[in-house]
Amino acid sequence: MKSSSIVPMLFACLASVAGQAGAQGVYKCVKDGLTSYGETPCTGGQLQILEIPAPPPAVDKGAATRQERVASQMEAARKQREKVEDQARERAARQLEARDKHCAQLRLEQKWAAQDAVGAGDKTRDAAQLKARRAGERLAIECLN
Repeated sequence: MKSSSIVPMLFACLASVAGQAGAQGVYKCVKDGLTSYGETPCTGGQLQILEIPAPPPAVDKGAATRQERVASQMEAARKQREKVEDQARERAARQLEARDKHCAQLRLEQKWAAQDAVGAGDKTRDAAQLKARRAGERLAIECLN
């Protein structure tokens, strides 16, 4: 016989023995009104074979509550993070709105200063042009457009 055919046969034998070992029963023996339990059949008496049910899978209640606690903590952390992000977005929106309002005011002041410079007389023209130039510079510096 080849060694390659021995390996599957050996494996099959071991598997059948292992299957039988897990399926062992308990023998209940009633003799002279007394009941006894054992791994071997009794001699002379009423015999009943009891199958041992497989034990239920172990449930780790601590793991379940630990998972629920961790999930709860993660949910709370997520909500806190979202709250902080929402507050930051709202603050940025308010700052942008305030900046836009400020820049609109500077554009209006620059427009008025330019109009004053155009309509200024000979004596006040230099001062009005300086004011218009400074208003334009302030707009350029503070609003970058």
